Amino acid sequence: MTAPEPPPPHAPEPAPAPTPAPEPTAEDHAVPARVRRLAEALGPATLATALLFYFGYVATRARYDYFGVPVDMTGRSNQDLMLDGLEVVFVPASMIFLGFMALVGVHALVLWVLSRDADARNDTSAAAFLAYCFVLVGVLLIGRALIGIFVQGSEVSVVIGATPLSLAFGPAAVAYGIWIHGRRRGRPVLPLSLARNGVMCTIALGVAGLFWASTQLAWAYGTGRGEQDAEALADRPEVVVDTKEPLDGVPTGVTQVRLGTAGESGRTYHHRYRGFRVLMTSGGRLFLVTPQWRLGRDQTVVLPYGDDIRVQLMPQP
Repeated sequence: MTAPEPPPPHAPEPAPAPTPAPEPTAEDHAVPARVRRLAEALGPATLATALLFYFGYVATRARYDYFGVPVDMTGRSNQDLMLDGLEVVFVPASMIFLGFMALVGVHALVLWVLSRDADARNDTSAAAFLAYCFVLVGVLLIGRALIGIFVQGSEVSVVIGATPLSLAFGPAAVAYGIWIHGRRRGRPVLPLSLARNGVMCTIALGVAGLFWASTQLAWAYGTGRGEQDAEALADRPEVVVDTKEPLDGVPTGVTQVRLGTAGESGRTYHHRYRGFRVLMTSGGRLFLVTPQWRLGRDQTVVLPYGDDIRVQLMPQP
């Protein structure tokens, strides 16, 4: 009698297949495609030229508005305004690039947290905490932006610049928190069409907030340049103005001398004014101030070039 054969050994159970990475959905490609088409329509050169012109206009307007001179009265060309914009654009451009670098670092950290929590299979994950924190911060920033727009005055907004930055980053933080929550649970929180429209609105608000903040920076830069000009007026060359007719409302610090006697013939210019400083020459006009010029007290004298005046420049030692 033969012994029974031993049962065949059990085959080892196959190891669970690793969870595949989520495939990019149509939502991931729709918004970047729209942004890319918009950038191609505008063109980098056109956009850069428009920004330089705009920031130059804002900074020049603030600079000469400090002296009570409207920028439209200066007659500066578009090329001059673009050159003025070059002085302003460096700081906001640097801040924007540094901000993008910080956002890339934050996004990399979030992706690392999501991958770690997916491997740990933890329902109470750090990703959920991050999602709630982003949404909470975004809601607070949106509230701050609404307060700055509808409650506080424009002076407060210009001084601290918190309103436009809150408007730029508040909706973005909320949208990012919703995206983290959707990646954590493996499916989108919102329908595709609603999520796409929300992302486009978030991008629009971000661009508007950054543009608003850059405008405030350009205005503050122009005002600062005006204050520097007022402090350094004494170092500029002195302007000696000879006129045929006397000037009315001579500012403080300007001395008047009569050239020749009242009945003397053959003399073209009869009045000499000393003590002026050139603020700007543009559009066939002289914009003159005095070294003692003070905001709210003194005025800016505008003299057009012509045969009725003669100008001499005397450098200061």
